[in-house]
Amino acid sequence: MNKTHDGTGKRARAGNVFASSMIISALRRASAWIYRKLERSLVGGMFTAYKRENAAAKSSAVHGALAKLELDERVFVPTKRSIARGIENSTVLGFIRRVLDSLLSSSMKSYGIFMFSAALYSAIVYVFRVFYFGSDEIKAASILTLIVMLISSVLMIASRHTLASALVTSPSARFILFRVAGLRREVFEGHEAREDRFNIPFIAGLIFGILSFFISPLILLIGIIGAVAAYMVLIKPEFGVLAILTALPFAPTMGLVAAVIYTSVCFLIKVMCGKRSVKFDLLDAAVLIFLILMASGGVVSASSTSIRPALVYCVFMVGYFLVVNLIRSREWVMRCVIGVISSCTVVSLYGLFQNFFGLSEATWHDTSMFSDIEGRVVSTFENPNVLAEYLIMVIPLILAAVLVVKHPRGRLALICALAAAGGCLIYTWSRGAWLGFIIGIIIFMLMYNRNTLTVLLFGGLAVPFLPFVLPENITQRFMSIGDMRDGSTVYRVNIWRGVSDMIGDYWHSGIGIGEDAFAKIYRLYALSGIENAPHSHNLYLQILVELGIVGLIIFAATMFIWAQSNFTLHAGEGRREKLYSSAIFGGIVAVLAQGMTDYIWYNYRVFLMFWLLIGLSAAIRKTLDATASEELL
Repeated sequence: MNKTHDGTGKRARAGNVFASSMIISALRRASAWIYRKLERSLVGGMFTAYKRENAAAKSSAVHGALAKLELDERVFVPTKRSIARGIENSTVLGFIRRVLDSLLSSSMKSYGIFMFSAALYSAIVYVFRVFYFGSDEIKAASILTLIVMLISSVLMIASRHTLASALVTSPSARFILFRVAGLRREVFEGHEAREDRFNIPFIAGLIFGILSFFISPLILLIGIIGAVAAYMVLIKPEFGVLAILTALPFAPTMGLVAAVIYTSVCFLIKVMCGKRSVKFDLLDAAVLIFLILMASGGVVSASSTSIRPALVYCVFMVGYFLVVNLIRSREWVMRCVIGVISSCTVVSLYGLFQNFFGLSEATWHDTSMFSDIEGRVVSTFENPNVLAEYLIMVIPLILAAVLVVKHPRGRLALICALAAAGGCLIYTWSRGAWLGFIIGIIIFMLMYNRNTLTVLLFGGLAVPFLPFVLPENITQRFMSIGDMRDGSTVYRVNIWRGVSDMIGDYWHSGIGIGEDAFAKIYRLYALSGIENAPHSHNLYLQILVELGIVGLIIFAATMFIWAQSNFTLHAGEGRREKLYSSAIFGGIVAVLAQGMTDYIWYNYRVFLMFWLLIGLSAAIRKTLDATASEELL
């Protein structure tokens, strides 16, 4: 024990000596002076003025004129009550309630018979398809699905529970339904067991087997699970937001569009029934104005096909409003953070698998200049740069969780997730993402701890020695930023030259949203040999080209107001929430920095993730504001 205490004491004394040294003391004083000057400066005042500006907007003449009209009392409230009565008494909702009550009251034996019948007839159909019709080859996924269904059916038949009691007593089901989805236990209680009629589940299994001739059994099971998830979203729209955040890296674009629209409909039903509310502030207004501009860019465009991408963008921007209006408690904020981190970990592990098992692609870099790079990973995305954009938005959030979580096993798991995401980011070999990540993580750490500036000032002395420490291929790749010998750099610069000429003619109006509109006009200005560029490879040039100067100004204003809301939150209470908000801020700044070298919104999923994270940081601020108001009351 004495040795342990003595060793700890020596380390503490050594740390104190280091901290009190002349150089470190001078750097700490310099850091403190810089922070004080920033806080008291005009810039510091501007970036922490969100609450004052929001209050001023609410007391403006326009807001006052709208208040005098009393639209809420005269129009909205009566309309909501009428619609709520119609929804509550509707035939469809009543049918759904009866079906749910019937399903929850049925015995697990009934579900086991359905599963056994479905597996049996699916196997018979599969044998006919393979050996009689010769229209399919043996698939391991289908065989494994049928085996799992048979094993599950035996376990279900042996159970004496109803579905409701099985869900309540099962630890894994309780975790998913109550801890993850946030459903109330009362939904599953009070369901009396009903008389079993085993012919119905057996016939349902037969129908399942017949359908498996046309659709894979695995797809059919996923469809059943999807129907269950759809009902969960209907009774708890917050679960829809969580599902979208978690499934985003794996789901197809149109699947995410459907999920956002469906969750929005479920949210509106709750609003009309008076079970949810809509709150609007300055940032929400800025995002709404930019959404309207995106919609106008689909209608007024150089191409008639612009309406489709514009609609996708607008639907995904609605995701922002879902987050800020549904995620209103610390518990739901944490669920969303855990969902994002979990999916990012899976994406990162798959990317590392691609790298170490030779599945990475060598088509995304100049092999003559970087011959030692075997390939770049894409994971669940189509492009290494797109994967990198997703990773740099999420990695600061994982780091924040590492700093927040105190439980040893939880922290160890998060450290492993952070290492996997960091390694995957390296193997994307995306230089713009690396640079953006460095900028974003520095900003996050500066917001997290004031001593970060001291470390940066001291660490600046070590920068010249980094090439001797880092692997040569990483150093060479990073130092090639701006090197005109690199084909991809020359390609981007020449595109920017052509786009600059476009802006000279279309800066006031823009050309409209979408790849087709860009291709139609760009080829008139493109340099020889690069007429087929899909976009401008720069976020800000692309916004200016598509929406004109007004669009770029509105976007810049939206980002400024969002930054104000983050810094205003950072000046208040709530260490854990401030840390997560700061991490999101660092991630968004990182991807905006990468936007200088790439059009980060070209991929719809990255666009959706961008606005969902903006919404999550705004939701954190609103959650803390609501908590502070309750404490005052």
